[in-house]
Amino acid sequence: MGDVKGGPAFTHLSFDDYRVLRANLIGHEKASTQDRIIPYTVFIDPQLGRVGLTEREARAQGRPIRVAKLPMSDVVRAIETAETRGFMKAVVDAGSGQILGCAVLGSEGGEIMTMIQVAMLGKLTYTDMADAVFTHPLLAEGLNTLFGMFDA
Repeated sequence: MGDVKGGPAFTHLSFDDYRVLRANLIGHEKASTQDRIIPYTVFIDPQLGRVGLTEREARAQGRPIRVAKLPMSDVVRAIETAETRGFMKAVVDAGSGQILGCAVLGSEGGEIMTMIQVAMLGKLTYTDMADAVFTHPLLAEGLNTLFGMFDA
């Protein structure tokens, strides 16, 4: 059913459309697609994972934003694995610190982006991510550095 409604043609999005339809038609619930956070990953080398607003989209909406960009060459695990191509980029609301979006072009970019998507779903701020304790040495540990850049 999700394939016929239009919008991005992602399997994960189509399955979520099915979940919403099933909940409403069979479960008699009030499920909705409104305000869902849609991620995507392009399986190139290195991967590109993206979720939420881009810097350009946020600026076009007139939002007060802050942007941080971290080269993968500054991520310890990327250095250890010799996969230093790419970057992580985060867009946050300048007032509230809410994470509005991110892009990760790098080794396992989709996996790293998914951590930020979960943070967005939980309404964590950039400070929460900067101060979180992530296992060393994982690529996700680079999120401490990325989000810490807002206070540098």
